[in-house]
Amino acid sequence: KTQLKKNGVKLMSATEIISEGPEGIILESVLEGYAEYYSADLAEKVVRGQTENILKGRCNGGRGTFGYTLDSERKFHIDPLASPFVLESFTKYRDGLTMKEIRDWLNENGIKNPVGGEFTYNSVEHMLKNRRYIGELKFRDVVVPDAIPPIVPLELFDDVQEKIAKNKKAPARRKAEDDYLLTTKLHCGCCGALMFGESGTSRTGEVHRYYKCATAKKKKGCKKKTVR
Repeated sequence: KTQLKKNGVKLMSATEIISEGPEGIILESVLEGYAEYYSADLAEKVVRGQTENILKGRCNGGRGTFGYTLDSERKFHIDPLASPFVLESFTKYRDGLTMKEIRDWLNENGIKNPVGGEFTYNSVEHMLKNRRYIGELKFRDVVVPDAIPPIVPLELFDDVQEKIAKNKKAPARRKAEDDYLLTTKLHCGCCGALMFGESGTSRTGEVHRYYKCATAKKKKGCKKKTVR
């Protein structure tokens, strides 16, 4: 404002008649102070309102979250159609599928993201890291556990976060995805579970790649041997 005056620019109010004398200076200062107060007060009310929303389990806005629906009060409810795909995505990642493979699986099944488009690598990554799926809501530094109905068990969520962190540090991860092209396409002939690529190194240093049943890998009853 001072810079404008120095350059000969005059500010005029569209709603108030402000004289150029001492009275005008006082009135202008009062109006500016009130405007600043109104802006700060409004911002504080918005923050308070959004904080109250998450405390009550309400959505603060945006496009919503895949796997949930919002009612007229913007409260979260589990979507019976979409939520199974959320849980299955977490399970598949924990059991060995990559985010790319989960993306392809969702798109092949015709599942749409919250805005009606296809899933991308980034949207799958966001889903697998989203703490809303364990019932948690957050706004700024306020975290509310059990604010909404959870879709993913906490143990499964933690397993996935640990695996994401581990895979992020593995430089050969992307190459491994290309080495096992039949992952998510092979099913165990004994129990029907998916089979995932693994590798081992012999005493001679030769690398052997093969597929292993997810159930057998977790030692949960299936006796299917590895397939090369």
